[in-house]
Amino acid sequence: MMTFWLAVAGLTVLALVFIFAPFFVNFRGNSIERVDNNVAIYKSQLAELELDKQAGRVSEEDYQSQTLEVQRNLLNDTSQESEALDNTSSSNWLMPILAVVMIVGGVLIYQDLGAENEVAISELLKRSYQGDFDKEDSLELLARLETQSHKKPKDVETWYLLGRLNFELGNYNDAVLGFNGVLTNLPAEAKQDQAMAMAQLAQAQFFASDRNLDKATESMLLDVLKIIPQETTSLGLLGVAAFDQQRFLEAIHYWQRLLKLMPANNPNTVAIKGGIEKARSQLTQAQLATLEEKASPSVATSIVVTVDLADSIKRQVPQNSDVFVLAKAKSGPPMPLAVKRLTVSEWPITVTLDDSMAMMESLKMSNFEEVVITARISKSGVGNAKAGDIEGKSTAISISTKQAHITINKILP
Repeated sequence: MMTFWLAVAGLTVLALVFIFAPFFVNFRGNSIERVDNNVAIYKSQLAELELDKQAGRVSEEDYQSQTLEVQRNLLNDTSQESEALDNTSSSNWLMPILAVVMIVGGVLIYQDLGAENEVAISELLKRSYQGDFDKEDSLELLARLETQSHKKPKDVETWYLLGRLNFELGNYNDAVLGFNGVLTNLPAEAKQDQAMAMAQLAQAQFFASDRNLDKATESMLLDVLKIIPQETTSLGLLGVAAFDQQRFLEAIHYWQRLLKLMPANNPNTVAIKGGIEKARSQLTQAQLATLEEKASPSVATSIVVTVDLADSIKRQVPQNSDVFVLAKAKSGPPMPLAVKRLTVSEWPITVTLDDSMAMMESLKMSNFEEVVITARISKSGVGNAKAGDIEGKSTAISISTKQAHITINKILP
């Protein structure tokens, strides 16, 4: 960025040299010198006529005529030089004004149309991904994002970054504003993106309210799960809300669904399991019996799925990829019937999908005749498909099928 501004400064200096150079050259002095030379020549001509008259070489009538002609020529030439001087003087005073207009106008046009702020944001984001990022960089990025939100108030990505960065800095009220900006500017048909933004907004409101979840926010999270049943932030927060309101069975239900979506090596699983045990300790005997009954579902319907990568795709897959393996009904609701999330470093992998992984009690694989199995490498770490994710799908298979093989071979546009 410093190189850019040095280049701008150099070009500005060069422009000033060309603009103001005429003021360092004495054009007026040259014009005056030409007038003096003309007068000297005409005086010499008059003196020669006077000598010719005295010597009798010209008559009195010719002398008067030629003298008049010399005077007329002197007058005409002097007038032309004076007019040229006046024109030069009248234009010279405009030059500094034009220079200022050009420089100031150029800066204003660049600020309005140029990409300096966007370039700086891109560079800061790149550094944050590389780990070379400190508190000062965070504050600079925040300031530039706020500037960008004023320049482009409908830019969803800017609002999302403002929400996330403010949340990470502990500015929860400002994070709420950022995620509200996302929801305000998302198109009406972008339901899944809206659901993700709603989950982030609810989380920011939860922390802004000193870890309290009001009814409106809880209702919003339930709406999120209707669109994305496996949305992990919503499941976690709804579990917290249920626990705080002493609805312990519901809290366990949400947190158990969340655990199914988390890799076994995720450090947060310990805290979630601890929360489940605390909730269990508050249950009555009747509630415990209900819980045990739900915890022992029929697993007669299960499919062992082997997932591998196509050779053409292997170089594009990072180490320790987040992989979702899920089954959906061929003809039925869009939400998965079973989901398994893993962090994978070696291929192929094998997972088992069964009824115990259902997101909802009424949506099990055994309730449908045919399913489609998808294996997806997620760049964003969430289960719903995003551009740039890599996936493979099976054809529709019967639920009586015991084994399936999926090859991940397609980058989503």
